[in-house]
Amino acid sequence: MKLKSITNKIILTLTLTFLISCGFDSSKKTTESFTSSKVKVENVKIKEDSKFAWAVVGMIRNESSSDLKGYVKIKFLNSNGDIINTAKAKVNDGDSFGPGQAASFDYFTEPNNFDGVTDFDVEFIER
Repeated sequence: MKLKSITNKIILTLTLTFLISCGFDSSKKTTESFTSSKVKVENVKIKEDSKFAWAVVGMIRNESSSDLKGYVKIKFLNSNGDIINTAKAKVNDGDSFGPGQAASFDYFTEPNNFDGVTDFDVEFIER
């Protein structure tokens, strides 16, 4: 009887060790790593066409094998890399875009919201 109990404990310990080592903890899965391999952010720049509203514009290229649909999260960064402001903008006006295609996004705001901004961090969020 004692041998069977020890054997069961060993089997249970090995099973739990195996599950944990294989990624049983689902908290390591993030949208960022999933979507970053599917898209490429291109041509992000500021359009200063109006004295009332400037825009952050750019393209998202679909590098996956299926249609994508989503939005971008834009972080306005200063020279220290600090986040000054954040915004969201639809890609392709919310419509899907196919493999290999690039789709545009734009976010308009007051010109003073660009004060101190030296760079942007753009992340695609799939819906």
